[in-house]
Amino acid sequence: MITASHLYQYVSCPRWPRNEFHADHKDKRGPSEFLKKLLADGVHHEEAVYADLQPARVSYPMGDFEAGAAETARLMRAGQALIAQAVLRADRRVGIVDLLERRPGSSALGDFTYEPVEIKNARSIKPVYRLQLAFYAHLLEPTLGAWPECAHVILVDGRREAFPLAKVRPDYERMVAGLEAVIDSGEAPLHISSTCGECPWEHPCLVEAERTRDLTLTYGLQRRVASALRQRGVRTLAQLAASDPQVIARWALIGLGQAQVLVTQAQVLESGEARWKGAPQFEQPEVELFFDIEGDPEHDIMYLFGVLTRAKNGAEDYRAFVAEDPAEEGRAFRELLAYVESHKGAPIYHYHHYERAAIKSLAERHRIEPARAPAILARMRDLHKDLAASVVLPVYSYSLKAVAKRLGYRWTHPDASAAQSMFWYSAWLKSGERSLLDFAVEYNADDCRATRRLKEWLADGPGTPFEPDGPENDEPAAVARRARSPV
Repeated sequence: MITASHLYQYVSCPRWPRNEFHADHKDKRGPSEFLKKLLADGVHHEEAVYADLQPARVSYPMGDFEAGAAETARLMRAGQALIAQAVLRADRRVGIVDLLERRPGSSALGDFTYEPVEIKNARSIKPVYRLQLAFYAHLLEPTLGAWPECAHVILVDGRREAFPLAKVRPDYERMVAGLEAVIDSGEAPLHISSTCGECPWEHPCLVEAERTRDLTLTYGLQRRVASALRQRGVRTLAQLAASDPQVIARWALIGLGQAQVLVTQAQVLESGEARWKGAPQFEQPEVELFFDIEGDPEHDIMYLFGVLTRAKNGAEDYRAFVAEDPAEEGRAFRELLAYVESHKGAPIYHYHHYERAAIKSLAERHRIEPARAPAILARMRDLHKDLAASVVLPVYSYSLKAVAKRLGYRWTHPDASAAQSMFWYSAWLKSGERSLLDFAVEYNADDCRATRRLKEWLADGPGTPFEPDGPENDEPAAVARRARSPV
């Protein structure tokens, strides 16, 4: 049976639902602790809403969706005001909607109709939520005689937002037709990208891509561009590496500069050797700072600010400024500012744009004196920009973890990630178990030290070896996307 989850998977990557229906499930990765946390948080939020609204719940034997759909239909015909965990079936599709809400109107049921409501542990409606609700609206059509006019989302703060389904329907119908075609044919092209870390089928896809030397191992290759190139017979790294960038630009309808970047990246992957474009220049201060933030964008909290201070003689000191409770974010941020300001003039190195954006946002949120944030921002230097401007690496991902591991740096917890850090912080808030918070701090310290390792390598310049310290596959090439940046 096709579910709304399969539609979500298709939107993320058509290969995902293809594998769900046609691949060997022993190759599928189990859910992470962080995903389990998200699911548990979602269930907790649902139950809180149900306790407030007191809907009728659909009761049926576990797994018997036919019985569940029959009971849902009975409650709808009876005009029940709110129906929780409603089971909807049509053809080979099945959906379980959080709530069906009776609304005034005309339908095959009489002088009332029903509209679907989803309960989400989020602060705003995401596009995929709209598609999910369109899926449920489609399933309601046989019972109501037509699609309902609107759908609704109850957000984590209790706010309720509605939107017209007519605006979503064309995109939904296109997506569901594509999903059904993939399921029926069992065919969907590989595409390796930064989003692969969200998919439990990441490893088998990566293994196949490496075996076939698939062109999507090229970092930065968009799905649309890959599709256009496949149609022209460019399917492997070798074929892309041997292509004329002007031809690639014309075929893929992209700029010549972008085409040159893709061809060069494929060439470097084929050769296995880094290609330098120029040497970045760094000052030689008495002290330099390496900075990293851990945050949870879904709940809009930045809970950990880490700074590694390195003196010219090599002495290092790591400091963590932690909001042990979300309400302490402002206190932790002010302590960070004071510490950084105490090292007047020291350059502040970070990786990618998140830290700069966070400083600006937090300064506004906590009403920091106007001159303080700009003074710190002026000292910040993004090593991701330096890396991109200086060298092309034989890697599939330019995340900090992927690059630093190739430079020999190893994280204390090999499987740690920003998502894992969020899990540790959330678990700390619930349990008060100090070791969980310590794990998050340790992970942040590793990120700061990895940033320092990258800076050292860049400062050494052209001719510096870039060798894998063990197989690159000790971490999947398409690492899990960090919610805040490609770190």
